[in-house]
Amino acid sequence: MFNFQMLATAKQSRDKFMANHPKVQPFLDDVNAKGFCEGQEIAIAVRYPDGTEYKTGIMVTSEDLDMLNMLKSLVG
Repeated sequence: MFNFQMLATAKQSRDKFMANHPKVQPFLDDVNAKGFCEGQEIAIAVRYPDGTEYKTGIMVTSEDLDMLNMLKSLVG
């Protein structure tokens, strides 16, 4: 069963997050406009206040495209 209250709460949280971090939406818009393609690199980094940093990345394969486009349709 679909929980509409949870969906409304998630939308409010998303809107607040985007208001607090105004550079995120233009970044997502740019990436969305260009789309996903084979050979594209997706990199993620997380840096903690104590200086600890974790980084990873993937090189998009043709097999990844369906899943990435599905995720794109869910968030976009």
